[in-house]
Amino acid sequence: MSHGGQLSLAAAARSAWSSLALLALCVALWSGPGEAQAAENTNLPPSSPPPEFMANKSPLPKLLLKDKRTNSYFTGFPVIGWDADVGFNYGGAVQWFDNGPKESPFFSYTPYRQRAAVTAAGSTRGSKRALIGYDRPYVADSPWRIRAAGAYDQNQLENYFGVGESTLGPLTYPGSPLAYDDFDEYNDALERNVNGQTWERYNKYRKTQTGGLLTLERDFWGGWLRPQFGMQYSYIDVRDYTGDTIDGAVMQPTRLFTDQQAGNVIGFNGGWDNALKIGLTFDTRDFEPDPASGVMLQAVGRISSEIIGSSFDYQQLTFSGRAFHNLLGDRGRLILAGRLTYVMQFGDVPFYSASVIPFTDGDVTGLGGFATLRGFSTDRFVADAAAYANGELRWSFADTVLWNQHLRFMLVPFVDTGRVFDSVDDTTFKNWKVDGGVGLRLAWNLSTVVSFDYARSGEGNLFYMELGHQF
Repeated sequence: MSHGGQLSLAAAARSAWSSLALLALCVALWSGPGEAQAAENTNLPPSSPPPEFMANKSPLPKLLLKDKRTNSYFTGFPVIGWDADVGFNYGGAVQWFDNGPKESPFFSYTPYRQRAAVTAAGSTRGSKRALIGYDRPYVADSPWRIRAAGAYDQNQLENYFGVGESTLGPLTYPGSPLAYDDFDEYNDALERNVNGQTWERYNKYRKTQTGGLLTLERDFWGGWLRPQFGMQYSYIDVRDYTGDTIDGAVMQPTRLFTDQQAGNVIGFNGGWDNALKIGLTFDTRDFEPDPASGVMLQAVGRISSEIIGSSFDYQQLTFSGRAFHNLLGDRGRLILAGRLTYVMQFGDVPFYSASVIPFTDGDVTGLGGFATLRGFSTDRFVADAAAYANGELRWSFADTVLWNQHLRFMLVPFVDTGRVFDSVDDTTFKNWKVDGGVGLRLAWNLSTVVSFDYARSGEGNLFYMELGHQF
């Protein structure tokens, strides 16, 4: 869960260390069953050839394989922090893994045989989120993989900054002649009560989404090529703040309401947003949750149509490549990681789905936020086409075994860049947005990665606590 408020460096540090302290406590509480003895893990499993449908896959690096747990175990951690928009965040996340026995031919070639995850979180300003997910590669020792998820997400303060290249400009609102480059100064201006009127939620709306997902994948070409087919169902409820009383002041017309009146918004009243998911992945990564080598190339389509019960007809396409290289080889882990993504959409896209970027391993939103440009607020830049790039240097500087749990710590400097375009024909390499920062990552029993990232851009700084690497 991202903590997307604009934080000072000191506030970010306080939030990070409080979360780490709770995380250390959680390690002790969740030292569940499994064969995780340090002495036992020093013995690598016997070398067994993988099934024919995995013939091209490489085994896990020895640096990781020696610490991989056998059979099933749990990991869990708190979701906690401060967000300037939604207030104090609280909740938790629990994951269950089944790695199977060490003697299995899958043990040395897969991150896990199955995984289930449950997350529940809320905030002091009324936002709520619940998620349950299940992932099972190689079902019944076959080349098939199934992913399923269900979610309820109620955000009282969802961002909307408009749609198009105009969002790349400075922050403005009708109550001031000024243009703001600093996000904190902009928010301070919006929150003023001027003669009983306010613009505090000019870039906000209420969004409640309930939905589910089911996808199937199958390995071809010895495990390097995976087509995917699936279905997403979701219902979205939208509520605008125009005319509401907020802290004794009347909320003036929001950006969403103004765009709706001008005829520039589709989906103002919410509705069903169902979609077919079709993708193709070429994947040579050595360890899916925390790669040290290999590439991952994806082409993914998300197709919404009234034929499958959606309220809208539109298409979204993503083309993305990720690459990983260990600069230290067998001497340690210093991973140079990079990603380049281009996304486009066509048709009657509802405004709340215009920021969706489909991937086979989980859709994200942007540009802006942890998944894309970490130095900018979530969905800060949205248009019919977008491109972005991310670069990270992941240095594993320490590891230990604590209460039968293997912990590895990473320091991760990073840089993000990207921009949106009104159409594919408008694509240019000029005036891309840039941010940078540093992260502390914790790899817990290899497959659970917790990220604490601090990012800074020309508009301010942000701190995140998230599950998994950015990519």
